[in-house]
Amino acid sequence: MVRRQTRLKLTETLARSQHRYDAFRAATQAFSIALLWAVPLTGLARVDLWNGRHRLLFGDADFKRGLAGVILGIAALYVVTFLSNVAGGRLFCGWGCPVGQISRFGEATERRRGRSRFFAHIQGALFSAAFVFGMLAWWVDLRVLWRGEFAWSAGTAAVGLAGTAAALAHARVWRWGFCRSACPIGLYYSFVSPASWFGVHFRNETSACVECNLCDRVCPVDLAPRDLMAAIPARAGLSIADAPGRNHCLECGDCVRACEWMIERRHGGEVPLLLGFYRGDQRRLDESEAAGNRSVA
Repeated sequence: MVRRQTRLKLTETLARSQHRYDAFRAATQAFSIALLWAVPLTGLARVDLWNGRHRLLFGDADFKRGLAGVILGIAALYVVTFLSNVAGGRLFCGWGCPVGQISRFGEATERRRGRSRFFAHIQGALFSAAFVFGMLAWWVDLRVLWRGEFAWSAGTAAVGLAGTAAALAHARVWRWGFCRSACPIGLYYSFVSPASWFGVHFRNETSACVECNLCDRVCPVDLAPRDLMAAIPARAGLSIADAPGRNHCLECGDCVRACEWMIERRHGGEVPLLLGFYRGDQRRLDESEAAGNRSVA
């Protein structure tokens, strides 16, 4: 709980200034939601449990072919995220996963006050509804909400609203704990080898690091961003012991943003923590280097 409150305070401070990551994340999340809706709405694949108008490859299909299309569509989305993991590590987890974005909206509603908090609630609810009803659209023609019989309309609306409520509850209570120790896809990605040449890394700029530890305190999944090559023990829930920290890193860039913020206010020099292509070995400062940096700062 203490670490959670610390992250909230830090993210609130960082949110006061615009950052390039804000626009990037908004674009990637919009793409994820748009892709989720595009498959059933275009007729690429959909099972319609309401009136049997199943779709496959933009044409009408029977139930078996429609179901096969939905299964293949889900598999294709998984393949895309898997390939992104091989090429760039868990970038999808940090930038494209709607569940992670819902957690961010949950943090916003907790740390803000007044009118800003109200708008954060609205944004979180709308995004959660877009995510949940987008998944629902794969299984039923959403025109049932206004064209169907009362039982079908009410039932579909109830499922969508219940899912939205569950998403909001997740944002309020579970949040990053799901990504840290319960997400089955995350567990798999922490086991397979992610990209070894791209990710969050510490460049060994010993004269630049001021040992403020903001990167550690802002990490949503409790990693040490300057030492991601070190093995970490098994965590509670779904976890694999002794995998390097980089296998668990969401590559969300929060630590890099915190590092840039601190370096700009200290001396404006090189930023030692980066998200991108690796430059040299990654390691944490030893005690003598840390002491030297503290005396310089």
